[in-house]
Amino acid sequence: MTLNAPSWEKVIAILKEYQRFALGCHLHPDGDGIGSVLALGLSLQKLGKQVDMILPEGIPVTFGFLPEINQTVTYPTLQPEVVISLDCAERDRLQLPDELFRTDPLLVNIDHHISNDGFGQVNLVLPAAAATGQIVYQLLKKASLPMDSPIATALYTAIATDTGFFRYANTTGEVLSAAAQLVADYQISPSLIAERVYEERSFASLRLLAEVLATLQVADNTRYAWMYLNQEMARKYEVELEEIENYVNYTSSIRGIEVGLFFKETNPGEVKISWRSKASVDVSRLASHFGGGGHARAAGCSINGSLTTVMAEVLAYLQNYFEANKEEKADLLA
Repeated sequence: MTLNAPSWEKVIAILKEYQRFALGCHLHPDGDGIGSVLALGLSLQKLGKQVDMILPEGIPVTFGFLPEINQTVTYPTLQPEVVISLDCAERDRLQLPDELFRTDPLLVNIDHHISNDGFGQVNLVLPAAAATGQIVYQLLKKASLPMDSPIATALYTAIATDTGFFRYANTTGEVLSAAAQLVADYQISPSLIAERVYEERSFASLRLLAEVLATLQVADNTRYAWMYLNQEMARKYEVELEEIENYVNYTSSIRGIEVGLFFKETNPGEVKISWRSKASVDVSRLASHFGGGGHARAAGCSINGSLTTVMAEVLAYLQNYFEANKEEKADLLA
């Protein structure tokens, strides 16, 4: 499906015309998904709208510091006229209960993933944006919707987490300008947000990290690295899934590595794979081979099968890929 031009005017009209909204994001939400849901939901509430900000898995410990985060719910409390999907590339990954759609509400899709196929009835999809939070920030500004410190904190968190706190290649002047404006206008604390998101870990998560790092391996061609987490390790430490999301960054931090992978056995017979790239390899296209997607430098996919089988399949694919691109160090997937 080819995306049409972003529907700024349509989305703004919907936000102002309708009264009952349900907002949600993708499975296992990250800072961008949660921050975007919270920011847009709080702004709509300040307009006098009825809003469900739905996080079915509850509030992740990492983001419990966000102001007004306790206004989110795990289950719908109203029948919406409009459902807004935020930071979700695929309809199947939208973490909202089916009963929300029984009365055929309008579905609005706001996202920045290049793999998003425009599954909404109205779509505001900008792959050039660094974060969905950046799109929501622009939306609130364009529509002159309410902003305050809690909303600004949610937006800053969304933008900061999806840019690796402004370390990733998607950090543009526009992104930095938006973040600076949020700090200047609403006196939020970048240092506090960074501390809560990246510098606070449970003791158990660090013990688990030690075991996961012990599985780290580098391919013979030294172009990719991987590590894994199995069910036995996960049960031993009972660490929340959100606390291990950034483990994958250790694989791509190795000097000379082009692609890093982290295999997580989330359930028996189900493996989630996080992909990272700091070179010119588009890992979203690699992940798409297995039904996943994401961004050029960060992507993911889930595969059914045993951890051993899935790892063998993915690593064989990656080995063949690099064999076919032995001499190329530029954009390998162009």
